[in-house]
Amino acid sequence: MHVLKGKRVLFFYLSTFNYEVEIQKAMEREGAIVDAYNERPTNNVFARVLIRLNRDLIHKYIDRYYNNVIAETCVRKYDFIFFIKGESISNSIVERLRKAHPEAKIVMYYWDSIANNHNAKGMLKSFDKVLSFDKNDSREFDLDFLPLFYIPQYEGIAQKEVPQKYDLMFAGTVHSERYEFINGIVKQVEKAGGKCFTWFYFPSKVNFYKLKWDNPKFRKANIKDFQFTPMPRETLLGYYAESRIQIDMQHPKQTGLTMRTIETLGAKKKLITTNPDVENYDFYRPENILVVDRCKPVISKEFVDTPWKEIPEDIYKKYSISSWLEKIFS
Repeated sequence: MHVLKGKRVLFFYLSTFNYEVEIQKAMEREGAIVDAYNERPTNNVFARVLIRLNRDLIHKYIDRYYNNVIAETCVRKYDFIFFIKGESISNSIVERLRKAHPEAKIVMYYWDSIANNHNAKGMLKSFDKVLSFDKNDSREFDLDFLPLFYIPQYEGIAQKEVPQKYDLMFAGTVHSERYEFINGIVKQVEKAGGKCFTWFYFPSKVNFYKLKWDNPKFRKANIKDFQFTPMPRETLLGYYAESRIQIDMQHPKQTGLTMRTIETLGAKKKLITTNPDVENYDFYRPENILVVDRCKPVISKEFVDTPWKEIPEDIYKKYSISSWLEKIFS
């Protein structure tokens, strides 16, 4: 890929499990010069909640932050200004960036559904190019459709032979009905003699108690069973390598394929998922991916026992971070 070679990118990232670091590294591997800024003025939990509810509640604070960024970067010439999700920004901020960098193409990538981002719908016309991981959003709002990606570390798992310690694994954030759903699957697999590993994460104890209050099925959950610090990526990769099957349950408002789905593909591991749309993707094989009902998941012993089935290499490489960047910046 040569689309980024020698190009300068002003990158506004959403800080999420260090994916922003991997994206920046990937752009730099492709020859780009990258200046990266958090798209939120702070990662403070209270500020994140206000931004999610309505960014206008702290718009003056956000504006000051972006004015400082523009002052720092106005002396440089950019080929691209690249946003991911853009919860904090406004049309006026984008216009100020465009005025400061008139040569730059401004690109937005939504890796969450627009239904989960109150700020998105009114901003779509502010960008030169808008892409989304969600097929439904892409059709409804006439956006470029682009699924998520796997990073080289997951491809590295696929290239190694590691003894399989677990039949089933889940490590991720708790939301909606996910905790009950995963525990139900774990019980089925363990009853059939399988071995499982689970690691449930909350961004903060505030989130834990909110779900405990909102969801009657979560009332009996014990805080000691949950983690409030993200698992280091190297630790996560180790568990991935030692596990045969991953579990995925997308947010109820989301139809796009999750990062876990694509990373499981990259690691060449099997997947249990609640998202039926995965059957419409070119990498889908029933031997590798089991679609289950989110209310009454049934796990067949045949699926658990059968090995991963290889897919064509061109399809596999299509979901790498390098291919993802090429489609964003081409």
